[in-house]
Amino acid sequence: MELIDSRRLTGPNLVWEKPGALLDVEFEKREDGVLVFWKEEMRAIQKQLGWSGFPLRIRLRRAGAWLVAAGPVDQLYTVIEASEKAWERAVARQKGDHAGQNLEEVEFFRTMADDEKNPAMMALMRKAAAENTTFLWDDDFVSLGLGRHSKTWATDSLPRSEDLDWSEFADIPVAVVTGTNGKSTNVRILRQMVNCWGKVPGTSSTDWIRVGDDILDRGDYSGPGGARTVLRDPRVEVGILEVARGGLLRRGAGVGRANVALITNVAEDHMGQYGIHTLDDLIEAKMIVRHLVREDGVLILNADDEGLVRYAPCEHEVEGGGRICWFSLYPDSDVIRRHTDAGGSVCVVDGGIVVFRRACVTIEICEVADIPLTLQGRATYNVYNCISATAVAFELGIPSEIIREGLLSFQSDPETNPGRGNYFDVGGVTVLLDFAHNQHGLDAILETTEALEPRRRLITLGAAGDRTDREIRNLARSAAEAGVDRILLTDAVGYERELGPGGVPRILYDELMLCDVESENVAVYGSEMDGVRAAFEWAKPGDMLILLVKGEREAALEYIQSKMK
Repeated sequence: MELIDSRRLTGPNLVWEKPGALLDVEFEKREDGVLVFWKEEMRAIQKQLGWSGFPLRIRLRRAGAWLVAAGPVDQLYTVIEASEKAWERAVARQKGDHAGQNLEEVEFFRTMADDEKNPAMMALMRKAAAENTTFLWDDDFVSLGLGRHSKTWATDSLPRSEDLDWSEFADIPVAVVTGTNGKSTNVRILRQMVNCWGKVPGTSSTDWIRVGDDILDRGDYSGPGGARTVLRDPRVEVGILEVARGGLLRRGAGVGRANVALITNVAEDHMGQYGIHTLDDLIEAKMIVRHLVREDGVLILNADDEGLVRYAPCEHEVEGGGRICWFSLYPDSDVIRRHTDAGGSVCVVDGGIVVFRRACVTIEICEVADIPLTLQGRATYNVYNCISATAVAFELGIPSEIIREGLLSFQSDPETNPGRGNYFDVGGVTVLLDFAHNQHGLDAILETTEALEPRRRLITLGAAGDRTDREIRNLARSAAEAGVDRILLTDAVGYERELGPGGVPRILYDELMLCDVESENVAVYGSEMDGVRAAFEWAKPGDMLILLVKGEREAALEYIQSKMK
């Protein structure tokens, strides 16, 4: 029995919608006794600290369990410490060696809880709930309202609730976007639509936090911190938030409610992390965002994703309130037909046209082939991104002519959509710079590039070292089955992680040989940039270079652009 990790859950999460503290424990075989003991020990500590009414929950996993305790949101570090102590005592009891509580431990927890307490924050939180006002909190700041209708204070200098004019606080339209692939591209398409609408978008994603044209910070901000930063900015009129699996599992969602939640698709990726071992586990994790949908809000799902269709508790409504809107490339599919017959909303491609339907109303947006991002319809994965973003835009209230303008004006270039579907013509050689990092995304790219009918194709292939052996081998298998002419295996410098330098290329090479790829068509390089340079040395006019770059994207872009001069 081993305690693997402990962390705070600050928003809706995989266990429940409350904040709390989570212990991730592992054991070789199921140990019901120690789990019962943990609850008993935790209840005893709660009683000593006066935390009456706060629930406990045990969620069994394949090789262990999550032990979750709710508690006062201003004392969650104490809840973590108390949970860990309860686990320590439970393990001792399981082994027949337990001395019980002592006064010194109780006093320690009382002192820690007293140090954490923030009565002013709790008073504001209670008043916000009574006023139906959005309340966001973290260690440093507390805010009321959202975006242009919000105010933010440091947690150690909060106002009294009775001194505030609560009519000043209101919400702005908010959309959250999750899924395995297409999250960032959807966020960027929606940002373009909001710009065309004449409103100020605030976006958080795996690349940056951005308000209007102002990039506040670069990096992976797809977690709760990025969301809160966007929603506290007084310039923001529409919030568009990328919500990644890691943030949902580590901390929970960064916002308690949203007008629209989109799940683009779900495919195997990052398996084995945070208790996620199966595709169904991953779908359930992505589905956390359904808890954010307001009673009058919308959950948008991919009707062509079998897992999402299977997992959706109802094709038409979200439990607890809200509607479901489906999107699909197949307007006559069973899911789409049943949903439209019931008066539901859908966004589909019908006769080559992007169409939004709600009840008896059909609105045609534009021809798919006219949208630059789709490469005249050949890039199927980007057709999906366009119709899912269109569905979100409609449900946010963006007019159809603005949606059309946004789709037709969005260019997948390094400035507007960095690292996703960036195409270049370098002396007759077609170059694709992309971020594809899992089999689902890679298959989509290989299908699209084959449809472009190049003379030869070369691909640089790598992965972060925290992927499972199966995930890495699946990448190699996809490249082998696609029949690309040359494969350059690279290390993603800075992302080698558990496998270390050379670990990922070794696994990729082994799988390629098992797939009977000729060894003379494969080469191994120590970095992504080494692979990029070698790719250009190989290329001739009419060829296509598929450059999949993660850690050295900026350097790769500069190199490509230097070749175009």
